[in-house]
Amino acid sequence: MIDWITAIIPCHHDDMIVGGRVASTNNYGEIEWLVHKKQQVRGSHEASLNIKSIDNKNILIDGNIVKWLQGHNLFGTDDLIGLVYTAMLRLVGLFNLSPSTEDIEIWKTGHYRLSRVDCTAMWELPKRHDVRAWLRAAEMQSKSRHGRPIMTGSTLYFGKNSRRWSVKFYSKGDELDARKHKLPDEIDQRDNLYDWADNKLRGELTLRSLQLKEKQLSVAAQWKTSTPVEQLLAYIQSLNMSEQFNISAVDLEGLPARLIAVYKLWKEGEDLRALYPRASFYRYRTEFLKRGIDIAIRQPSKPDNVIPLVRVLRPEAIVQVPEWAIGTSLYFEPERRKTSTD
Repeated sequence: MIDWITAIIPCHHDDMIVGGRVASTNNYGEIEWLVHKKQQVRGSHEASLNIKSIDNKNILIDGNIVKWLQGHNLFGTDDLIGLVYTAMLRLVGLFNLSPSTEDIEIWKTGHYRLSRVDCTAMWELPKRHDVRAWLRAAEMQSKSRHGRPIMTGSTLYFGKNSRRWSVKFYSKGDELDARKHKLPDEIDQRDNLYDWADNKLRGELTLRSLQLKEKQLSVAAQWKTSTPVEQLLAYIQSLNMSEQFNISAVDLEGLPARLIAVYKLWKEGEDLRALYPRASFYRYRTEFLKRGIDIAIRQPSKPDNVIPLVRVLRPEAIVQVPEWAIGTSLYFEPERRKTSTD
């Protein structure tokens, strides 16, 4: 999915679009420099897109067009050119722009410059607990050419401050619980969206200007609809993730800490009869039998729920747009003239 786009789009217009000005003056009140701020344009469900005039022939767009169009970015299209084309058509009506025939043809074919593109995908794990476990393991047991990853809040970054590219992972369910990321109250099927996102691991690749030029992807026409996923997977495969983590075989939420410790020892193949007094062992066994687990049956020393970190990120395991969202306002599919890049 295309998650963020920064681009300069040709579009003739008479009135300059700015969201204010920031100026510096000297001691005599003379302006030393002046910068035009971007203007926020509200879209679907209060999502906004930032735009401003570069001159009377070009407009900068900067933002999450998918979210601007459909009100969320849980899933969306990989059609970069179609997204920009649709956004420009809507901006024409909002700002009374007067694009030339040549401008519109450029929108359709993608012959304009990109300075940032974010490519995203999601993977499903059994529980949100497992997503968090994956992130903790990846923080300690992986690295990239930038070095060890950085955990900021609950987001794991590879190359966070790089001027070229970065990759990050986080729990989409946890993000939606955050105050600033909650879904709009009025969005369709809000509960379904929350349920669907609950156990998803999100991966995002940010390609900036220098890297886009190096990879020959700095012109939108160079992007096919397969490019976002191909690029994301290529950078993920360059990460060193050789270690493993545990997928929980049982829902541990709500268990007392003492039972979680017992369960983990059992899963690792320990003989609990030898570790605990007889009375304690049978008390624990009774509690676990209520959950369908018999800790009297010793487990193999190498549990089958231990898997490599990178195995979670298999290409074939990428979560697709849910069928119940297709054909609704929750999933925007651009309509534009098909080109050879598709």
